[in-house]
Amino acid sequence: PRALQPAGDPTARLGSMCAAKLERTGFVLRNAWPNFKHFAGEQSANLAHSSSESGFVRKNSQKAEAAAAGRSSCQGKAAAAPREAARPFEQRRWHATRSRLAPRPLAAGLLSKGPQSRSFGATAASPGSEVPGRHLGLRPGLVERAAVSEILRKDAPQKAPATRSGVSIEELVKTASEKYELNEAFWGRYTDIPSMALAVEKEEILQIIENFALIHRKHLYLFQRLKATVLRTLDLWSASDLAALCHAWAQLGFLHEDLCVAMAPRVKMTAYACNTQELCYLFDAYATARCSVQSVVSEITKLTMLRLDEFTPSQLCLHSSSFARLNVRHAELFKSIAERLAQVPPTFEDSITGTTPTLSARDLTLAAYSFAKLGFHDLGVFQTLSRSALPVIRDFTARDLQMFTVALVRARHRDTELLEVLSQQAQRRIAQFNSESLVLMLRGMAFFGRSKDLLFTRALAQLPRAILTFRPADATALLGSIAAAQIHSPALFQTMTPFILEKAPFFTPSEWLLALSSYSTLGHRDLAFLSALGLHLEASQLSLPQLGAALADCSRLSFSGASELLASAAHSKVTAAGSTRCSADLVAQMYSALLLLGCSAECSGISDVSGGAPAALLRELAEQLRQAQITAKELSPAACVDLCYASLLVPPIDAGLGSQVARHPVDILPLLERCTRHASALSRDGQLLLSLISQVLEQMMPWNATALRLAQQLRSLRPGSSAKADTDDGDLPDGCLIAAVGQLVPHHRNLRSSSEASGRSRASSGSSAGDQSERCLADVDSAENPSWMSGGSERSGIFLATEIQDAMYGISAALAAAGVDHELNMDGPLEAHILLPRQSLSQALDQPANANSRNNNNLILVWGSSVHLICNEAHASFVSPAAKAQVAALQAAHVGAQVLVLPNWRLPHVGRSAPAPRVSPEQGEALLRVLAEELRQPTALL
Repeated sequence: PRALQPAGDPTARLGSMCAAKLERTGFVLRNAWPNFKHFAGEQSANLAHSSSESGFVRKNSQKAEAAAAGRSSCQGKAAAAPREAARPFEQRRWHATRSRLAPRPLAAGLLSKGPQSRSFGATAASPGSEVPGRHLGLRPGLVERAAVSEILRKDAPQKAPATRSGVSIEELVKTASEKYELNEAFWGRYTDIPSMALAVEKEEILQIIENFALIHRKHLYLFQRLKATVLRTLDLWSASDLAALCHAWAQLGFLHEDLCVAMAPRVKMTAYACNTQELCYLFDAYATARCSVQSVVSEITKLTMLRLDEFTPSQLCLHSSSFARLNVRHAELFKSIAERLAQVPPTFEDSITGTTPTLSARDLTLAAYSFAKLGFHDLGVFQTLSRSALPVIRDFTARDLQMFTVALVRARHRDTELLEVLSQQAQRRIAQFNSESLVLMLRGMAFFGRSKDLLFTRALAQLPRAILTFRPADATALLGSIAAAQIHSPALFQTMTPFILEKAPFFTPSEWLLALSSYSTLGHRDLAFLSALGLHLEASQLSLPQLGAALADCSRLSFSGASELLASAAHSKVTAAGSTRCSADLVAQMYSALLLLGCSAECSGISDVSGGAPAALLRELAEQLRQAQITAKELSPAACVDLCYASLLVPPIDAGLGSQVARHPVDILPLLERCTRHASALSRDGQLLLSLISQVLEQMMPWNATALRLAQQLRSLRPGSSAKADTDDGDLPDGCLIAAVGQLVPHHRNLRSSSEASGRSRASSGSSAGDQSERCLADVDSAENPSWMSGGSERSGIFLATEIQDAMYGISAALAAAGVDHELNMDGPLEAHILLPRQSLSQALDQPANANSRNNNNLILVWGSSVHLICNEAHASFVSPAAKAQVAALQAAHVGAQVLVLPNWRLPHVGRSAPAPRVSPEQGEALLRVLAEELRQPTALL
């Protein structure tokens, strides 16, 4: 094309530029260039005019023109030239651009009034017609869109003009009239929201706010303008007017601290003119905003004391909740309120409605919450509230049930009849509980030891549905509730463990520890959970007491996978403390946990705990105990029991003393004497552990008169076989409970609640009227009540004890199906076991008996649960130190007998329907084959 350029011709220069552009874009020029040159030469004036008018001589239009010209030339050069010559250049360029952007046959029909051409992309506009939208400066590709939008806009129905919030008065009235009865005289007075915002008279402002409160609608723009007007004219407002205003705004969630602070002088000055209802509204407004102004509090308290007899019982309940929400503790006032409530009868006779309760369910809930939070537990008010709650129990909502139960817990008020009806109402309302309320309700029932309550069953049945909205804090709190009540439900972990694995990245270190504590308290070792714990737990963010608790829980579950991580973090904190000595109980707890995990140098074979950080931390703790010369008086009774038990079972770690004999840093006999004196202060688990200690003393120190004397005293303190739990584990034999207690050591100092997680996650979500409920939830687990679970079950390990019971019954049924004589021993003082005569077993296995062989002794079968065994990195199983002590006690009781620990994975389907499982003869023969293999080569190594 450059050879065809005439010198100095502007049209030729323009054509050269277009050709160069087309070459770079890859278009074929043999058809495009002649067409462009022909029309550019004939229509140079039109080209200049259209370029100056629309400014559309750009790269995209040039590409489109070349493409359109090339397409038309491909259809036939002879037919294309006359058709293109007859079309104006402006329309041709518009047509090319339209072809490039998108096919628009519908838009072409809308823009043209004449008949459309049958050819693709043709337009029916006349040569002299003006292109729609060109006078607006629109790009040709957008012209048709603008035209279509204009046509559709004209045809669309017109909406009423909207206000700044996007809702007009007409739409607001139309929506509200479907639910509420409207004041037509008021709503017909205004045309739009801005006209309402111009109100300056307080009567008009109050009327506007109250009418919005009647339809439960909040308009931020309007309320902000009206609040600004109120703040400018506060001198014209009295306390009565402000009470009505704040009550309406509190209902709508628009009450803020700035208004409460600004109106405080007017409230103090004019509060004397308020009636009792207005005083309640005023104080409720300050309590809802959590704004405590001393002058207002003093004035309202003084007026309340002067006019207490004028308040109705319902007003007193609301008023007391305002004091509680502001943490105003006035002993004389609450004593007077308690006396007034005690004089109120539960019901009264009405001529229309008949027998009517004096206090509603909401009034009772607020009163119970107030007295419990402020610590007024001994005024007899809870007896009054319990009596008044029975007639209205079916009116309690899910939130009321949760708040009332929490109040009973804080007041330590146990009313069996009331708890029963509360549980029944909670079961009826079970679908209305949110995750937080459900968890706190269950924790309240666990606090009173109601582990047999059907509410737990209903809650666990609802768990697959409810867990979809759980937060990590809710999950850990629920686990804590189940652990406190010692509920055995395999379905719990079938739902909870997958949830934890799914939400693992969102768990904080504290929440991981709370979940671990619940698993260990229940005695359930879940390898999937423990693996996730070792992967996601950030041990460096834990405090030293938290690390000690984590080590104790891992020791209780015989889980050594996280020992390196936890011990490394704990060792760095212990050494960083330097001369600052850790608490004696904490050091004893970590020392006992590491010993029972097998971190002593003498416990060879467990490679991931017998060296490295665990062994280094154990040496450091032993050195601290030795240098501090800690005596038994400095330790709590629970710490003495744990330390004594661990020191008796596991030899001390080699501290590099050369020729000296390694010994534990604390003498055992003084610890035992302290345990004997303070045995009544121990839990039932601690007392059962003392019985195990007495057995170990008799076996290890038969020559020591002091040890034998202490063992005799401890044996007298041991609970007998008839001393079963009153509510939670009365169906479990003592042999199973002793086995669980001996494994789950060190014991918890107290069953920790999820206060740390719930207090962090339950921030106040606003200043709504129901905000006192949220504050109640956050205050339950405060520092003044650290042991939420102290009133629950005193035992732990319900899952482990149940597993041992089911396994023993299952093995016994299998042996009976195989025709093997045996003796099942499920009662204490020894761990549950099966005594199997060797002659009977040899006959079942068709093995000849050898009179001179040691193998002719009796065989004792012990169930090796996952907690009984510790697995190392090579997947070899080692019996835990606590299980070794049980084996030694059985060997001492049955002289010459051989004890065989059956690993749980060898018999995965044993004991699923205790106490009388159905076992086929084939299953009995399979058990005999497993016993023969274990006798030849035991899987669990002692």
